[in-house]
Amino acid sequence: MLASSLILTISLLRGFEFYQTFLFALAAAVSAIPEGLPAVMTITLAIGVNRIAKRNAIMRKLQAVDTLGSATAICSDKTGTLTTNQMTVQKIFVDNRIVKVTGVGFAPEGNFEVDDKPIDVKRDEPLSLLLQIATLCNDARLRHHKFNADYRWEIYGDPTEGALVVAAAKAGFQKDEIEEKFLRVDEVPFNPKERYMATFHKISEKELKAYVKGAPETILDMCSEILEAGKVKKLTLEKQEKILEVSTNMASEALRVLAMAYQEIDADDLNDFKANMLRKRVKLVFVGLAGMIDPPRQEAKKAVELCKRAGIKVMMATGYHKLTATAIAKELGILESDSEVLTGTDIDGMSDDELDAVMETTSVFARVSPTHKYRIVESLRRNGHIVAMTGDGVNDAPALKAAEIGVAMGITGTDVTKETADMVLTDDNFASIVNVVEEGLSRRFHP
Repeated sequence: MLASSLILTISLLRGFEFYQTFLFALAAAVSAIPEGLPAVMTITLAIGVNRIAKRNAIMRKLQAVDTLGSATAICSDKTGTLTTNQMTVQKIFVDNRIVKVTGVGFAPEGNFEVDDKPIDVKRDEPLSLLLQIATLCNDARLRHHKFNADYRWEIYGDPTEGALVVAAAKAGFQKDEIEEKFLRVDEVPFNPKERYMATFHKISEKELKAYVKGAPETILDMCSEILEAGKVKKLTLEKQEKILEVSTNMASEALRVLAMAYQEIDADDLNDFKANMLRKRVKLVFVGLAGMIDPPRQEAKKAVELCKRAGIKVMMATGYHKLTATAIAKELGILESDSEVLTGTDIDGMSDDELDAVMETTSVFARVSPTHKYRIVESLRRNGHIVAMTGDGVNDAPALKAAEIGVAMGITGTDVTKETADMVLTDDNFASIVNVVEEGLSRRFHP
């Protein structure tokens, strides 16, 4: 435009006709703007999308390809993204002892051992009851099917619940058979806020059993008794402290810990019992704890290191216990010596300004809900970051929408999350996010 203005001014000063001079200056201004720019930009972005698709990511919005190269913070969930998503029960605390469970993966092959000596699970009443609760208060399924020329075991449903089904199958408890014997008549679905799930099973015409599993601290708040040596006894404060100590020790070993409890109720009292559960006014019988591990992805550790070299802040936001999250984050290299670990309760007690102040020194968030994830994204943006946020559940959609780059899980993600996201990972792998950012940054990652 400046050149066109100069052409017009100089031409008029030199006596050229105004009309011809104006048309020439206007033509010069128009020619400076390439007519094919929109098409060139679209083709360039389409080529980027094609290259990204080969690295296990589907871009739902073309403009997000350009945004990827500007990402300064990646906030990821743990399960399946930073870890393998193949939960395996390793330890069970029941009847005041630790039971070790051998075997890995989804194949129901392994033993139950106490002090390195195998035990007969079906003759062990407390352990049998715990595995029964774990199987019935559960929506996952274990299936054995042919894959190419081989057979393999696969979980349909939540991997955490799947790990419990596999553990029970190792002891000979088949979910389909137990469900036929103890028919489920009602349930209280898992809620991230309440952190427990309950199912109700018919024992007789007038009697039901409530089976409950969830976060240890939540379940203990609803328990007044404990099963020990086959007898129901009072759950004292001393016993509660011991259970929490065992849970803490398991969590520090990077195990996810779930507690199991039960109660017998009259069929006519079902609705009242469910209402009292919401108010934490029930008196359950505590049975035990199950500790399971989801090993970190080896490629995720390398991807985290790559991000740090590129100056990208990597954060983990998970619903797991603080100690479990800390152990996994340290192993992956996300948690540094000067980084804080905040819980959802900590975030609830902070104003936006207080959260903004600690955001740069925080890399791990534990026991968080989708609401907390949304606040984390907003805080990062207020601090000047361009944020990539992962999610899989329906409630994660607001956080993904708020982030500059919303990343949905292609395998475990819900349809709502995928529709909201800018990008969908076909393999649910954190390393794929970094690969995609690398495409946007071209060779910025390479020294």
